[in-house]
Amino acid sequence: MATQSQLIKTPDPFVSFLFIFSLDYLEPRYILKLGEKELHQLSPGEKGTLLLIFYLLVDRNEIPLVLDQPDENIDQQTVFTLLVPCIKEAKKTRQIFIVTHNPNLAVVCDAEQFIYCSIDKADKNRIFYKSGALENPGCNIKASTILEGTLPAFDNRNAKYIRPI
Repeated sequence: MATQSQLIKTPDPFVSFLFIFSLDYLEPRYILKLGEKELHQLSPGEKGTLLLIFYLLVDRNEIPLVLDQPDENIDQQTVFTLLVPCIKEAKKTRQIFIVTHNPNLAVVCDAEQFIYCSIDKADKNRIFYKSGALENPGCNIKASTILEGTLPAFDNRNAKYIRPI
């Protein structure tokens, strides 16, 4: 039981009430972490991933978003397990343009439109574009060439992976 000498002496009992029941004496501390590592402990790729995921989760604007190689300096597992789900979720409320050479982002994120761009330096830097759905045969060939390193390369990698029975 508190004695009279332990209580705050104030002419206004309302001031004591505010101090006891308010949170003004607390100072919030915010930390961005990826797993167990804090922001200052992360590699540049991990920092970029964390900040992009944080942005995608916090920003509720419905305006289009352009991401230029968001997979830079990030391993494929992290792209697939962390970045892809966040981008797929953000796609529900906004249009996202992604510049990438990563099949996890273009194919696994289910791109509605694939735009292939090439430049012909021999012809005065003439630029060519091909666009359409990934299921379109012309776009599919371009996508597999750019994103997978050609279909034979993809098939070769695919044949070497062990699949559980």
